[in-house]
Amino acid sequence: MMEVLAWFILFLLALRTFISLVNLLSGLHLPDKRPLEFPKVSLLIPARNEEAVIGGLLESLEKLEYPDFEVIVCNDHSSDNTDEILNWVAGENDHFRWFLGDNLPGGWLGKNFACHQLAKKANGKYLIFLDADVELSKDSISKAVDFFQQKRLSLLSIFPQQQMESFAEKITVPVMNWILQSLLPMNLVQKTSFPSLSAANGQFMMFEAENYFINQWHSKVKNQNVEDIRLARMIKAEGLKTAVLMGNKDIFCRMYQHLNEAIAGFSRNIHEYFGGLRSVMSIFWLTVCLGPVIVWTALGWLYLGLFIGLVVMNRIMVAVASRQNIVRSILMHPLQMISFTAIIFYNIYRSIKKETEWKGRKIRF
Repeated sequence: MMEVLAWFILFLLALRTFISLVNLLSGLHLPDKRPLEFPKVSLLIPARNEEAVIGGLLESLEKLEYPDFEVIVCNDHSSDNTDEILNWVAGENDHFRWFLGDNLPGGWLGKNFACHQLAKKANGKYLIFLDADVELSKDSISKAVDFFQQKRLSLLSIFPQQQMESFAEKITVPVMNWILQSLLPMNLVQKTSFPSLSAANGQFMMFEAENYFINQWHSKVKNQNVEDIRLARMIKAEGLKTAVLMGNKDIFCRMYQHLNEAIAGFSRNIHEYFGGLRSVMSIFWLTVCLGPVIVWTALGWLYLGLFIGLVVMNRIMVAVASRQNIVRSILMHPLQMISFTAIIFYNIYRSIKKETEWKGRKIRF
């Protein structure tokens, strides 16, 4: 039995390494092209207690070279100095405006309701929802509009290039890209109609406005903690086209600066990477974290070496595709697996508790 399990673990690792290679060769980044026309774009930002990061986003938006855009921020009852930053920026730039969100109604989660309100105030042909911790390059919107038009999409989502400075970030943040790029052939998100082959990141989600208003997408996921992936699946289920890309110097993000913050943040939604099934999530954890011990015990040193070699190849390809440091990705792998374990177990704990707190609000699981 142990030997069969060891071979199964090696097979899964080889398959994941192949998927990472496919993703690397697919060139999952915005092409360096500009649209022939520049329709108005609405950049929509839900913000709750974002004083530490929103200034960087707004500064990057001031440098955009796109000729016709508006920036609208929903201040979701921040208790910090977010409103002071918004007042200062709005007073300096006619592209920018902000409003205080309505009180959160029953049945809604805060971010989803903020996005719903933002869409109502938008005037653009395209709606781009951005998290406050994101920053954009000056030509990112032009590239996104061209790609969206050329591929005739209903949803474009982009995973930002992660900026990591602290040790805590380096042992937690890369885990998400590692999971995504070794489990999902991301090109198939665009090329197939299967809702199960879906991915999205709420940090950058672009919709065609008319389609958005007809479907009221955020209203359909108003009580969903992981609204981005659920939206991607819904949109594909309607027979509409979606695509997911990596940032590649166009879209940046520094998500979390502290270890407890990163573990708490990632544990909210990591099960959605596995179809929302914690059983599948747990099996995956077993194969990657206990895999080396099982393979060595059942098959010996030679196959343990094969296991390690596949892990190294996998990490190299994910690092290159994600624009991460290759050597650091390899050396940090054991510590990242410890962080991954903490994220998994905290996610399970939260599911048992059936409640968590995020930015001062209770969220039911």
